[in-house]
Amino acid sequence: MAYTMIAERNNQKVRKQRESALIVLANALMLQSEGWQVVIVDGDGSDFEPRAFEASLAKRFSWYQVKPEPVVAPEPADEQLEAEALVAAALEAEDIEADELEMAGHEIQDIDESDFDEADFEDADLEETMFEDADHDETELTEMEFEGEPAE
Repeated sequence: MAYTMIAERNNQKVRKQRESALIVLANALMLQSEGWQVVIVDGDGSDFEPRAFEASLAKRFSWYQVKPEPVVAPEPADEQLEAEALVAAALEAEDIEADELEMAGHEIQDIDESDFDEADFEDADLEETMFEDADHDETELTEMEFEGEPAE
């Protein structure tokens, strides 16, 4: 029994006739994924969409399993609208997060910028902290720096 695949797009038409139903189905699914309008005609003259033809193959052949239809993500209509939708979603997420914090009873504390202007410890403590590990005297540092050839 011969199977015929007819695919149309724009002003083009492709017709393939094969003996193998699986080859015709593979060609039809490939062309359909590329945007062609595809019909498969069997030997009895019945015409099928590729997915309907695949389902009929599964009924005829117990070993054949119908493949899941691929999920195609919709293309955004306009990049500007997509960007606006992303910003709106981010703002909505921030609002939801703020509402959840308020409901949870957590208090958001305001921090004054002047809190960062003053150090938490005295200047003397600062010098001790900075030079705590520097117990070397000046002669030791000079010897450590010039371990190679002496300078002239």
